[in-house]
Formats: sequence, C-alpha cells, structure tokens
Amino acid sequence: MRITELRESKNASQSELAKVIDTTQQNISNWENLKSSPNCVYLIALADFFDCSIDYLLGRENDFGIIENKTKLKIANEEREILAIWAKLNYKNKCLLLGRALEILENQKE
Repeated sequence: MRITELRESKNASQSELAKVIDTTQQNISNWENLKSSPNCVYLIALADFFDCSIDYLLGRENDFGIIENKTKLKIANEEREILAIWAKLNYKNKCLLLGRALEILENQKE
C-alpha cells in the first residue's frame, strides 16, 4: 500500500489524514504498517483524498490512475454511524442485526 508515501507527499500527518477521512490516527498507523487493512469505505475515502485510483493506492498499478469524472461516494452521517457500528460487530451480531433490519423493512411495506 502507498498510504505513507501519498500522505507524506501531501505533507499531512497521520492525525490530519485520520480527521479528513473520519477515522483514528491508530487506524492510519496500522494501515501504513500493514497491521490491518482499510475497508472499502475507507479505501474510497483515501483514493478521493489522494485523488488516485484504489488500484494505485494498493500498489496494483504503476501510474497514478487519476479517474476523470469520478462520482464521489456520498455517505450521510446516519449511514456513516451505521457502518461504524457494523464494523465493530462480530459475525453473530451482524447476522442478528441484518435479520432485524430485514424484519423492519418487511414491516415498512405494510
């Protein structure tokens, strides 16, 4: 991954990057040190911040991969909260939450 290289090219600290993409400095450090990987929401946010493709960010392509006329993923605060909660759940609780959400959706149709 090229997070460190790209972040330093923008003269941004880990804390500054974390604030921009709504995560923690520890997550940035873990990603840069390959202790963990960003999920797809953060990959999109990172690629948007660095104005490069996700493939370039991940080291899968050698050119910067600038995407013309890209559509930025817009996430409402409520959706961001749901994603943050989802990321903290274990598999069993994700299944329970998904089941409950489907029940709510079915009742909404009535």
